[in-house]
Amino acid sequence: MKEALHVIDNDLFRLPYSATKEEVNNFKKLADKDLFQCPYCKAKLRVKYGDTRGLYFSHQHSEACEESGRIDQAEKRYSKQIERETRIHNAIQAILHDEISNQAKNNPLIKVDFGYRAKPDLKEYPDIWVNIAGREFAISVITNVNSLVDNKLSNTISKRHQDFLEQGMEPIWFVEKKEQAIEIEKSSILLWDAELTIAAKTNQDREWDSLLASLMKDTMFFKYFNYPASTENIAIDVRSMYYIYSNEERIVVKVQRFLKDRLVKPYRAFLLGDGYEIPFADAVLIKNEFLLSNPALEAQYQNEFIQKFKQLQFAFNEQQRIEKERRQQEEETRQKLMQEMLQQEQERRQKIIEQVSKQKLQGNWERNSVSSYDDLKFLLKERIGLTQPQQMELWNIYMPKVGYKNSRLVWDLFVKHDCKSFGALRTVLQNFISTRNK
Repeated sequence: MKEALHVIDNDLFRLPYSATKEEVNNFKKLADKDLFQCPYCKAKLRVKYGDTRGLYFSHQHSEACEESGRIDQAEKRYSKQIERETRIHNAIQAILHDEISNQAKNNPLIKVDFGYRAKPDLKEYPDIWVNIAGREFAISVITNVNSLVDNKLSNTISKRHQDFLEQGMEPIWFVEKKEQAIEIEKSSILLWDAELTIAAKTNQDREWDSLLASLMKDTMFFKYFNYPASTENIAIDVRSMYYIYSNEERIVVKVQRFLKDRLVKPYRAFLLGDGYEIPFADAVLIKNEFLLSNPALEAQYQNEFIQKFKQLQFAFNEQQRIEKERRQQEEETRQKLMQEMLQQEQERRQKIIEQVSKQKLQGNWERNSVSSYDDLKFLLKERIGLTQPQQMELWNIYMPKVGYKNSRLVWDLFVKHDCKSFGALRTVLQNFISTRNK
């Protein structure tokens, strides 16, 4: 085997993959002086070097132990498992191991190892295994997530995630930040299948659940943020993602929280603010469990979200007030216009009434009284109480045959035959039309 192994002071030692000839000889001399021993069977180890495996430890052929063989096979399976990852994966894995190992040196309750070494019988492994006072964690780093590999990777990660849980480990995932996709104008984050699968649920997320339960009593909550909610009643379930990347000085983690929403593609979730960055060492700081956050920044993060909510709420309500006033003004203008039109119509009718009165409505009607169909309707209403159905009958049945422009002729027939009802006028019109058609 070629990984971390015991030295005489019971610390762990890892051989570099490559070395100069002088370095190789030096390691071999150290091994000859019984410095290195197998962490499993405690047998003395030799140092070997080859083009394929590089620099590595080896048992004496007659002393090879079963446990080291199991670890060696597990390492090969793990190497195949991470073939798809980018080069940054190995760097982050090494930093993870070093950061947690440093804490373990000062805390006997913490145990740390590479996943394939701690759990060699698994089919797939976490990158790092950690035991904190009997509570096991499976830490994994995911890189190279994209649309081409997402479906297959999501299935793999979902299965791996579930396997970890079944083995009594709590999964913690770090995702390469370049995969983050945010719709700023819609306050939303779009997730790959894999990201949705591995999103964490921490104590801080539960605090956000309580906060949102209060804020979302306002039914306009999502409208304030311009978020296209998939349903009116989104279940309050805040999750967190830990995006990892390297800036100019160090490796950092961006803590990004979101409210789960769409569970079908595209996987859109409500983004809880811009998130915040913390040094990688802070993210894996252990206080009975992994903090995965910065308490001071978390409080600031929540406060900024509340302030933004209040600002958007005020702006939205102010806009609603302005819009309401505008609609009221438009309605008042419309009502005023309607009143003016009604007044004009009343004045027109009054003018006709005055004309009719002047021309002695009860006596001799002058033919010039009727100049349009509206005049005819009005006079018939005044004289015989013309109803709406009768008006429709007159217009649709008799006027086409008499002529739409011959309203005066109809009135002449009405006066000539001294009609007392619409029925009498109907008979007169029928006879007139029949006689004219002969």
